[in-house]
Amino acid sequence: MSAPGRDAAGRSGGRETDCEDVVDRLYAFLDHELSTADDIDVGRIQRHLDECAPCLRERDVEVVVREVVRRACASDSAPDTLRVRILTQITQVRS
Repeated sequence: MSAPGRDAAGRSGGRETDCEDVVDRLYAFLDHELSTADDIDVGRIQRHLDECAPCLRERDVEVVVREVVRRACASDSAPDTLRVRILTQITQVRS
């Protein structure tokens, strides 16, 4: 049995993309981490957000939370030793 407003495949309101699918990819979408191979997903997610108020609200909440965290941590910086360790590991992985 599907949830109210969803079809048998779990899509809400007959949309081509399932809400659960969008929420699962929301963080990568907001971080611009979907690869070029995922261009179709980017378009589908954006269209879904344009049509689905609950998913759009979910996205808006995440955007606000990220902004609050960014502001709260703006003055914090990583210790120099951590920066060096990370750069060293990146260099090792690339070689």
